[in-house]
Amino acid sequence: MENVIFKINTTFIAKPNTQCHKTMITKKKPTYSDLENRINELELEIQNEDRFNLLLKASEDMITIHKPGGEYIYYNGPTCFAISPNEVVGKMPSDLFGKSVSNTLMNAFRKVEKTGKSETLEVLLNWLGEKRWYSEYIYPVKNANGEVVELVKVCRDINKRKIAEQKIESQNKKLHELNNALNDAQELAQVGSWLLNLSSQKSEWSDEMFSIWGFDSKNGAPALDLIIDRVHPEDLGLFNNYLAETINSGSAFDTEFRICMPNGEQKMVRSICKPLFGEDGEVISIMGATQDITSQKQFEEAQVKYQRIKAIGEMSASIAHDFNNSLQQMMGNLEIVKNKNDFSDSTGERLNNIGSIISNVAERVSALQEFGDTKHDNKNAKLIDFNKLIEESLSESRPLWKDGMEKEGLSINVITDYNEIPKVYCSAGDLKSVIYNLIKNSVEAMPEGGDIIIKTGIRDKGIFVTFTDTGVGMNKESQFKVFQPFYSTKGFKLGRGLGMSGVYSTIKKHRGDIVVRSSEISKGTTIEMVLPINHQDEIKMTTINESKNKEVYSVLWVDDDTLLTDSLSELVELTGHKCDVVNSGKDALEYLDKNSCDIVFTDIGMPEMNGWELADLIRDRFGNKIKIVIVSGWSVEEKDKEANNIDFVLQKPFTLEELKQVLLKA
Repeated sequence: MENVIFKINTTFIAKPNTQCHKTMITKKKPTYSDLENRINELELEIQNEDRFNLLLKASEDMITIHKPGGEYIYYNGPTCFAISPNEVVGKMPSDLFGKSVSNTLMNAFRKVEKTGKSETLEVLLNWLGEKRWYSEYIYPVKNANGEVVELVKVCRDINKRKIAEQKIESQNKKLHELNNALNDAQELAQVGSWLLNLSSQKSEWSDEMFSIWGFDSKNGAPALDLIIDRVHPEDLGLFNNYLAETINSGSAFDTEFRICMPNGEQKMVRSICKPLFGEDGEVISIMGATQDITSQKQFEEAQVKYQRIKAIGEMSASIAHDFNNSLQQMMGNLEIVKNKNDFSDSTGERLNNIGSIISNVAERVSALQEFGDTKHDNKNAKLIDFNKLIEESLSESRPLWKDGMEKEGLSINVITDYNEIPKVYCSAGDLKSVIYNLIKNSVEAMPEGGDIIIKTGIRDKGIFVTFTDTGVGMNKESQFKVFQPFYSTKGFKLGRGLGMSGVYSTIKKHRGDIVVRSSEISKGTTIEMVLPINHQDEIKMTTINESKNKEVYSVLWVDDDTLLTDSLSELVELTGHKCDVVNSGKDALEYLDKNSCDIVFTDIGMPEMNGWELADLIRDRFGNKIKIVIVSGWSVEEKDKEANNIDFVLQKPFTLEELKQVLLKA
């Protein structure tokens, strides 16, 4: 194209060489024949020029010729451009176009003049009120010395092509965005897609496939044998069978298997696969998706464990209710014995210790009821003297660290260093269990005897207690895992690995912290727990002045447990009130129809008519004339108390003093 235009243009711009003609005249006078031949040549040139001009005018391209520097010296004037040669020839690009386009053209002209090489560019012109894309092809015309004497420019309308290219570019951009979105979705879902060509044994993988299988995407999709190498040996037979069945019989498969990563990690994946068939019905390719279901499997296992724990929690709560009834029998009889006042001071002290132990057991039973139910706050929390609590715990655990060890001819010395500390808002039973487990842990760490040093004090973070023993110590792994459930360094006979994890969870429940402060093999361990300081003033319990209320109440106690009711009646009478006992809700209503009554104490769990139903019927018949107290081994929520219009709740097991407080408030 370039050579043709160059030839035509050089013909078009060629002029007779006057000097050369004169020389010819001086040398030889032209004959008539010579003149005739010259005339024929000129006529042929004119014909050629006319044809060339006709060709240029018929072209839909704008063809212009420029002097060096950019001035227009020729324009073919196509109709589609709606501008005549007279409006172009003799002008500069800046006369016809805006600054941006004219500068672009002039820069291109200068580059062609300088290099002597053609230049191609695309410009967006605002032509006749419409923006359109044009391509500009600029060619140099050189003389015999190789100098650029003219510039030929062909301007072609490429708007349709440009629009098509822009559409393709837009579609490619959307396709790229969709591909990125698909990759993001696959990453979120941990699902990778793949395609295996059976004839070439080459695969195509999505980005997530490389992530799941642990291959580097820079190396491309791995060969089938490398994939098979990562399938868990125990699952390899299953994987190969499914793959062979798909290839040979064309059946799809959906299976789960394990893969082994180079770093030793194992993953569980789900693979869904289907065959692609050729024209002859043979399987030519296999396509599918692979999903990392490791987390899902772990969650399913956790759910199974949760359901088991939940079932254990429900069973524990039921057992706890029965325990509370038994503890109430013990507590009731103990209170009756204590009021006999015919025993020595040492016996009285031991009876008080028994009462304290029963209360501690009751709190542990209450913890059983709350097992698996973390949404409720601890109802047994109150302000306590922590130093005193430690002393009580040491006294109650004496058989563990003193009596039992001395029977074996061994000795454990307990050294205490108490500093003045504010009272702690907590459950006494919970913290006694913590202290017991820490002492037990120290005793088991000193099979040959030793020292247990307990120190209390205040730090910026709160109240601290340290337990130091001179035992076997722990290595780094044990220090890290000591508070994990089911971890134990003692073997199955000595422990199940639940004591220290229970300690940890209890302290966390009280918004505290517990850590292994230090430990050294053969030298011992120091464990420190920190509890937050309660900045509220101590809640002062207002004791009701019994002398102000000399009224004797008529009390009806309703409980289906006859072993309990015998002692309960006597306990009420010890407070100075009258008490009758019935063993069912039906009997209670019959009694109330015939007798006057001030207060009804009723158990919840009774056959035929439970305590809630009895309370509703009492309210229907007698309104608020009779006070109702719910007595139960279950934990009763405040909302249940209000919904059933209950006046008071008495939790089993209860002491004589707690019974007195309820009667005094009634």
